[in-house]
Amino acid sequence: MSRRAQALIWLATTVLVALVAVWVYDRATRVPDYAGRTEPARLLDDPGLLFEEPGILGSAVEIRVTEAVRSCMDQAGYDYRGPVQIAGLDDGYDPAVNGYGIAAPLEPPTVRLENPVRGSERPGYEEALYGAGLDDAGTPGGCAAVGAAELDRAVAELVALPYSIEELEDASRSHPAYRDGLEEWVECMAAKGYSADSPEALVVDLTRRLAESRGDQARALAEEERRTAADDFACRERTIEPALREVADDVATEFVEANREQLEAFIPEPAGGGAGLPPDLGGGDVQVTLLWDSGVDLDLHVIDPAGDEIYYQVKTSDSGGRLDRDANGECEDEADPIENIYWPTGAAPSGEYRVRVEWYWWCGIDDPQRFELVIQVDGRVVDRITRTLEPDAVFETEFTVR
Repeated sequence: MSRRAQALIWLATTVLVALVAVWVYDRATRVPDYAGRTEPARLLDDPGLLFEEPGILGSAVEIRVTEAVRSCMDQAGYDYRGPVQIAGLDDGYDPAVNGYGIAAPLEPPTVRLENPVRGSERPGYEEALYGAGLDDAGTPGGCAAVGAAELDRAVAELVALPYSIEELEDASRSHPAYRDGLEEWVECMAAKGYSADSPEALVVDLTRRLAESRGDQARALAEEERRTAADDFACRERTIEPALREVADDVATEFVEANREQLEAFIPEPAGGGAGLPPDLGGGDVQVTLLWDSGVDLDLHVIDPAGDEIYYQVKTSDSGGRLDRDANGECEDEADPIENIYWPTGAAPSGEYRVRVEWYWWCGIDDPQRFELVIQVDGRVVDRITRTLEPDAVFETEFTVR
């Protein structure tokens, strides 16, 4: 397990609570459903993800809540734009700068607002989402209450798993590989001048001392927290992380198999399956798929890191990208129009990719068109975007391949 995953252990609970809670209108936006995270359904085939990405079950809860609210808002006639989700949140964590987040918390990330509701639409949007305008007193209702009810259901399902999360934690801590790794961690930290018997003990001790300190003493302890966290994570990388990979092979597999029936019902359907992506679409290192449901001619464009653009007139690029599905050209009213651009395995260059969805031709339809855009990298959904495109408008987004 990488340092990134260790950081996520610390962040996972806070992130989940924040994402579910942030329905405040002025920050509400519609950004990637997955924001670079692994799609939860992959856990069923790869139990080790439970340790590699410890927030994966929290992602499943978040998706369920978001979809419940979005469905409710759709029925009310609005395109839901929340909750706020922050891509690359864990990438901003550095133990030497942020410590454990006690006295030196993460700086609030910048939230990219996208197409916020304004003007005359705002009161109706707020009433549909909250049951009343934000300036009105009273208990929130509306679609936010639908989301809260879904959150309660999801948490209750997690608590009721036959092989509980508490049992998973106990089994992990009692696993011989983990005990050996922890002993090595104690030795590693002792060589650096620490006497704690576990990472948790370090955090508990620092939290207690920081709560009792003031002024210069508190500032000195904040510096100590940063040094301690940097030393702690360096030792974990050498000792506990290799041990957890062995633990995951045994314990995570047992957890998933014991709970398979419940997890299959708990985890939302994969983005590709929910979108009905045909199995014959090209895929590989990168796959960008556009779906909609009318006779309007929408066009998908992808610009690779070298600046080469693939679309209906230029179906291949020097980097290996290909357009293998084009829809509604010359206003052919296809039943399920799909456009797909992909780079086969081993072909996609690293760097920034830009994606553009254009309203190319009306085809006798002048109503705004709802579309879905699914972006996959190495077979993993990194972005799934649903938008409503106005006639003659253009939607743009971007993603990065490392």
